Amino acid sequence: MTLVQILVIALAFIVAGLAKGAIGMGMPPIAIGIMTFVLPLEQALAIMVLPTMVTNVWQAVYGKGFWRLARRFWTMALTATVALFAVALPFGHLGSAQALAWVGVLLVIYSLAALTAWRPAVSRSTERWANPIIGAASGAVAGFTGVAAVPFLPYMQSLDMDRHDLVQALGVMFLFLIGALTVALAWQGAFHMATTTSGIAALVPTMFGMWLGQKARHRASPETFRRIFIFGMLALGLNMARALL
Repeated sequence: MTLVQILVIALAFIVAGLAKGAIGMGMPPIAIGIMTFVLPLEQALAIMVLPTMVTNVWQAVYGKGFWRLARRFWTMALTATVALFAVALPFGHLGSAQALAWVGVLLVIYSLAALTAWRPAVSRSTERWANPIIGAASGAVAGFTGVAAVPFLPYMQSLDMDRHDLVQALGVMFLFLIGALTVALAWQGAFHMATTTSGIAALVPTMFGMWLGQKARHRASPETFRRIFIFGMLALGLNMARALL
C-alpha cells in the first residue's frame, strides 16, 4: 500500500468518525466514498468493517437506553438481518456502484424535502407494524449495495426520540446490519491480510474523529442537531450519487 493510499484512508476515517460521533451515522458511506478515490470498492468495504463495528458497539452502549431501545427496535433488527442475508448471499457480490448511486439520489430527495417546513412523524403505535417492514427493506438494500441507508435513516429521523436516543438507536441497528454485512463479505472472500491490517490501523483516526463528533453533539441544541442530521443525510446522498455523473 502506497503512502498516498495510507494518508487517504486515515483522512477518510477521521472525517467518517467525526460524522459518526456527531450525528450517529454516515461512517460507511463517507469512509467508502473517500477511500474509493485510491482503492477498489470491495477493498474499501472490507477495510471499513472493523472500525465500523467497533464504533457501533461504542455508540450502542454509550448512554443509558441500550436495553430499552433494543426492545423497541428488535423486530426491525431481525427483519433487516434476514433480508440482508437473503439478498447478499445468493447475489454473491456486494457493492454495485450504480445501485449505491440511486440510493444516494433517494437520500438527496428526502433531505431536501425535510429541510422545508415538512416534518415527517411516525407515531409509536405505527412503529409496531412499520419497524419490521422498514427493517426488511433496509436489509435488502444493504444486501445489494453494501450500505445501510434507505429507507432506514429517513425513517429513524421521523420517530419521536431525542437526539441522544436517536444516536444510540442508530448504533443498536447498525450493530446488526454491519454484523450481517461482515458475514456476507467473509462469505464472498473479501478479507485478507492487507484489508484486515488496514482496518485495525484505521481504528486510531476513527476513534479520534468520533470523540470530536460526540463533543460537538452534546453542545448542539435539538433543532441544530436536527438540521445537522438532515444536512448529513444530504451530503451522504450527494457523495453516493456521484457515480451517476
